[in-house]
Amino acid sequence: MNKNIKNKFLVLVVALIFTSLFISCSDFLNDPDIEDDPNRATTVSADLLFNSVQVRQFFRYEGHLSRTTSIWMQQLGGVDRQSLALGQYIFTENEWNGEMNGIFTGGALIDIRNIRAEAKSKNWKTYEGIAKFYEAFVMGMSASLWGDLPYSEAVSSVATPKLDGQISIYNACITLLNEAIADLTTGGGYKPPNDHVYAGTNAKWIEAANTLLARYYLHLAEVDASNYAKALTAIQKGISVNANNFKTKHTTVESESNAIYQFWRQRDSYIRAGKYMVDLLKAKNDPRLNVYFQAGIGSLAGKFEGAAPGQALTDASNLSAAFRANSFQFDIMSFSEANLIWAECSYKAGDATTALAKLNAARRAEEGRWGLTANSLGVATGLTGTALIDAIMQEKYIALFLNIEAFNDWKRTNRQALTPFTGGQIPRRLLYGDSERITNPNIPNPSQQPARNANDPGNNY
Repeated sequence: MNKNIKNKFLVLVVALIFTSLFISCSDFLNDPDIEDDPNRATTVSADLLFNSVQVRQFFRYEGHLSRTTSIWMQQLGGVDRQSLALGQYIFTENEWNGEMNGIFTGGALIDIRNIRAEAKSKNWKTYEGIAKFYEAFVMGMSASLWGDLPYSEAVSSVATPKLDGQISIYNACITLLNEAIADLTTGGGYKPPNDHVYAGTNAKWIEAANTLLARYYLHLAEVDASNYAKALTAIQKGISVNANNFKTKHTTVESESNAIYQFWRQRDSYIRAGKYMVDLLKAKNDPRLNVYFQAGIGSLAGKFEGAAPGQALTDASNLSAAFRANSFQFDIMSFSEANLIWAECSYKAGDATTALAKLNAARRAEEGRWGLTANSLGVATGLTGTALIDAIMQEKYIALFLNIEAFNDWKRTNRQALTPFTGGQIPRRLLYGDSERITNPNIPNPSQQPARNANDPGNNY
């Protein structure tokens, strides 16, 4: 009897609970406290976005884009698996999917635009200038590799943004950099506390912006030689000491490690030293041979040897331990590069004296950068004409080891005189990623894509 009463009471309580829930269901679901989900952010602060932007772009510059162009420029040799194929110019349109996505999402253009919007609304001039620099850096360097890209309609309501011409992208980036310099010169307002490059130091950012500006004028010089004079003006306000180099930041913490380290840790057999680079350094008795590489193994134990394009020489010299270190901080733009831009532009202006002086200044910068003995890279004297420009571009090729910019220099000047893999031609641009092509019909099929970008018509020196 008591058991039946208890069961009836339990059924009644449960029924009342369910009835109460159904009656109040509408009010419960519309409660503003329920809609305000602390785990579903609708806005993200500029500081969090800025951290994402820096990390993404550091990894893009140290990662597959660097490996690809360094293999093609024969600074490195692809000796195994897909790296061997890259050295033989065998690849498909999905080769750089992640790198192309990194132009727009996950710490790229979309996040940069949000940073710019917040900085502008709060009159954070320094922050806005830095954000403009990063947009110009991402879009201009990407255009140097892919050419035409979605840009003016990329962060908008347009579902399938058009491709803007490469030259127009460069011009937009040049405008942005000039705006960034103006913002950084004015300064003021809140600064990013997590600026991993210059810790919010305006003067250093201004130098970096002028150096990037000079780079882009050089990228356009093959189609309009007047850009050499513009680059010369900009670089005179560029990076002025090694301490102001624009470099990535990494630590020994695994999650903060360098992209070069992460690749070599997982795929150590894929890439070795390039034969052209090793032979050049050996011929010059250049101490950077030991900075960049370590002696080979197996049949090449104790020797510095590089792999030629398409050669599966896994015993060749590897990258040095310093370059493969998890905390290695890679120079994206450097005092050495600034001096060499100055040297090249002075040469083009007919000022051989300054060109020679800046070539020697670059060598002194390189000695300081790597802790080499003073004057161990030599002092150039008496160089003029072709011998002078050859020396400048050779020094730049060596100094820009693993740097995407070495690829842009080669396309513009046809220096160094690289011998391609047998029966092939060194590619002059990257294929668009197929993930972008599938979602955007404005991206052409590989067979319809140009072999050269607009700034690379073949009018070399």
